[in-house]
Amino acid sequence: MTSLEKTEKTVVEVNLETVSVSEFTPVGEPSIISRLFYAQRSMEKQYEEVRHQRGLHWWNDWMYKLLRINSLEPKSDDYPTWNNDSLSLRTSHWFVCAGILTSEIMGASLVPNSIALVGYVTGNIILIVCFFLTILAGGVTWWLFLLLDSPEYPIKSLADIAYVLGGKTWRHIVIFLQLIAMILTAANCGIGALESAVILQDKRYCWSGLLILFCGVACVVCHIRSLSNLGKFCLTVSVINYICLAVQLGFYGEPNWQNAKNLLGLDPAPVVASNFVTQTLVYKLVAISNISYVFAGSVVFPEILSEMRRPWDFWKTMLASQMAILGCYLIYGNYVYSQQGQFANSPAVFGIANVKAMKGLAFIGVFVGGIQAVLYGHISAKIAYKNYLDEIIKNLAFHSKKGQFLWSTSVVTVWIVIFVLATGVPNVPSISSFTSALTMIPLTYVIPYWFNIWGYFIKQNAEMIESFDPTTGVVVGYNKPMSKFMAAGFKNNVLLTLFYVCLSLASLAFAGMGLYGSVEYMKDIFANTPATSFSCTSPI
Repeated sequence: MTSLEKTEKTVVEVNLETVSVSEFTPVGEPSIISRLFYAQRSMEKQYEEVRHQRGLHWWNDWMYKLLRINSLEPKSDDYPTWNNDSLSLRTSHWFVCAGILTSEIMGASLVPNSIALVGYVTGNIILIVCFFLTILAGGVTWWLFLLLDSPEYPIKSLADIAYVLGGKTWRHIVIFLQLIAMILTAANCGIGALESAVILQDKRYCWSGLLILFCGVACVVCHIRSLSNLGKFCLTVSVINYICLAVQLGFYGEPNWQNAKNLLGLDPAPVVASNFVTQTLVYKLVAISNISYVFAGSVVFPEILSEMRRPWDFWKTMLASQMAILGCYLIYGNYVYSQQGQFANSPAVFGIANVKAMKGLAFIGVFVGGIQAVLYGHISAKIAYKNYLDEIIKNLAFHSKKGQFLWSTSVVTVWIVIFVLATGVPNVPSISSFTSALTMIPLTYVIPYWFNIWGYFIKQNAEMIESFDPTTGVVVGYNKPMSKFMAAGFKNNVLLTLFYVCLSLASLAFAGMGLYGSVEYMKDIFANTPATSFSCTSPI
């Protein structure tokens, strides 16, 4: 099961099995202090397992200090405990999770074109900056997970963290952004797969007709309630994709002039690869947005954490996977740009001039892109069905006639939207840039920092409580006016709060600029390439 499939698990029904000395069944929604109390016990257990690791004493002690809430130390050992049955699935080792993350973030084919729009120096600086911002966003998400997660009240997704910290409103904001991101990504994968299919044919068929056929077949496949078998292919597909990237490096040389004209609107000219490129603001915004997009996998970090046997080790997973991804992007992006300069295409494989090699690699592109598009579309339908229809229609049973009808309605609606997007804007970098600005930048570089600030405030106020009874859930000294709550949190985290506020606001401002840039880029693409909306004209 891939991380994208896990986004459907936003609402978790907790089945509790009592394992304490006395019968105990929690009634209603737990208070934040109850969550923190049990999370503290889980964190302490993990700390005891890692505190003696050679060479890492300082690191583990520092993290323990950042997470420790002294006021929630249990008065005795007879407090009630229980386990969620689904926690038996938490068996993954940190190294295995690193492999999953490395294989699932596949944005290398967009990097050469992004570097071509800004040059070697700017492009590589942006890659490295996005790497560190992603590490930082992943780090604060990891800290929040350890602060809130426990066997009694497990965290499964970013939406779960949003619900605990901000209630239903923030949960719905996160779910909505994830839904839009999945739909746009499905459209992007569909465009890439069909462009690869068009390359395989000497004759150009009607583009909108191909999209109707593709979306129709995908819609039928997505009516299957469980795509677990398809999900199992994702790791294999990802490995194949990275092998293809390595193979492609042997075929880059003279650009494919026809695709450069059709996809980029560029006429044949001497190939130039520069440290800095004089380019319009719109093109620079698109380049930065696409680089942000290829690092946006941190939105699934909570899903990966929820599968780990010991979430404390996630920092190893995060560093290993992100360093491998950065290395791949730097090598592939810089090499292709050095060979093709301003004609580096997106996806990059379309810049290969050797027709046989391009067709062979394009065939794999059809396979990979098609499976990805179906998977993303399926997850989009599940997110909509589980998180919206279940709330609108109470006691909705999937196997009932109403449930089956509404599931079909969800699937058909999602694929109609995907068709409209794919045929309306048949250009990969345009869709990926728009997706990044609208959803991925907020989910990766804005929301985690806001949540972390609020998590610090909650922890600081929890340290000031007078008493807590885990059996009854009674808290003394926590509830206070919002002004005092904010003042207490801000007082002890002034510099960190200001840093995260500035960083998140800057990211949010860039997201707005990215939306402007992606829209203007779409206009330019339509003006200078054969790409047209809702027509038979092929964009490649």
